[in-house]
Formats: sequence, C-alpha cells, structure tokens
Amino acid sequence: MTHRGETAGAIQLVQAGQMDYAEAWALQRGLAAARRAGAVDDLLLLLQHPPTYTVGRRGTRRNLLIDDATLAAIGATCYAVDRGGDITFHGPGQLVGYVIMDLGGAQRAVRRFVERLERIVIDTLAAFGVTGQIEPAHPGVWVDRDKIAALGIAVRRGVTYHGFALNVDPDLRYFAYMIPCGIPDRGATSLARELQRPVRLAEVLPPLIEAVQATFAREVRRDLTLDDLRQIAGRAAAVQAAGR
Repeated sequence: MTHRGETAGAIQLVQAGQMDYAEAWALQRGLAAARRAGAVDDLLLLLQHPPTYTVGRRGTRRNLLIDDATLAAIGATCYAVDRGGDITFHGPGQLVGYVIMDLGGAQRAVRRFVERLERIVIDTLAAFGVTGQIEPAHPGVWVDRDKIAALGIAVRRGVTYHGFALNVDPDLRYFAYMIPCGIPDRGATSLARELQRPVRLAEVLPPLIEAVQATFAREVRRDLTLDDLRQIAGRAAAVQAAGR
C-alpha cells in the first residue's frame, strides 16, 4: 500500500455500476479513513446514481425548485452533503468519479487537485471534439454558458473524497427542477447534446482513464473489486468506532 503523503504508486480504479447515493457517500467516508490509515492506495471510484439532488456546504435547498411531494413523484431524492459547492443533480447517464487521494499536508495541494480534476474532464471532452471551459467564479466545466460537469470535493485530514460528475447522456429534464450551482441564468448540457447523438458511458471510459493517467502522471490499475472496497471501508469504520 502507498503510505500517507506518497503519490508515486498506482491509482486503483473500481467501476461500481449504479449505486444509491447514501451508500456511496458512506463508502467514500470509510475509504477516506482507510486511506489516512495507509490501508489502501489512492482510489478512483466510477459509478452512476439513481436520480439524486445534492446540496453542498455552500448551497441552499431553496435552489431546488420543487417540494418533497414533487421530488417523490419524479422518483428523486435530495441530500445535504459535506462537499463544497451548491446544488447539483446525479442520475443515470452521468459518469460520477469519486477520488479518494492523499494530498499530504500542503493546503496549496487542494487547489492543484481541483485544477487536475478540471483538466481530466476537459481532456475527456476534447477526445470527442467538445471544448470544455472553466470559470474561476463558477466551479465545474462549462460549454459556453451550460454546465457539462460538476465538481465538488471534501478534504479531511489531507485526504479527498467526492469528485466530479460528467453529463454523458442523462435526462436533462431533471436539471430544470433546480438552479444549477445557484446561478439563475445558466443551464446544463451533456456530451450527447453537444454531439447530437446518443453516447454510452463505455465510450467515455478509455479517454477518461487516459486523462487521469496523464494528468496525475500515474498508472491506473484495477487490482481491487467493489467487494474489496466495502470490506476495507468496513474495517476502517470499525476502527474509528472503537477509538471513540
């Protein structure tokens, strides 16, 4: 395993299919604890969620434009979460990447880490001929005035979790029920909309993984399974509970 503060080893990739948001959130927290303990290498968890709105630390539920009854009627849930940023949507057709990575003690590493996530998304889009842009005042990756990827992270004791959400081919109607990132005059787009054709997540994985390897200058490996991660996170959670 890679020890605290070391980044020369491989990044372990696990594809988790579709996972309930609450389960994935708990899994990330357990894996972040395991990473701090040196029990696992840096990780990239790729998955999808069922329809879910999340509100970050700087956000407000007021940017969700529907009440609980309507939320239930459209088959979605909403969580207030511990990442940065405002409101965003997760759903089928969106590729979510959760990055559990030890940044060490330097605070400047956080900004650099976010810039690397932005670069990964921009390079992935470029592989399809789509130009992604960043705006310092508005986190995420944009195509003109529409957001194509949301970014939001949490960092606890030098280890990251949460990450990015790239709109590959989701149902964009769900974005009409919120004010994206709390910015009233902005919208949402997807790779499928920009290309004017359906796009499968499987098409996006090779350029995304290539971008991860190039951006972090590290190998991406697939030595672990989702069951492995659940066991690692469970052991870390048990150690934490015993220490309280």
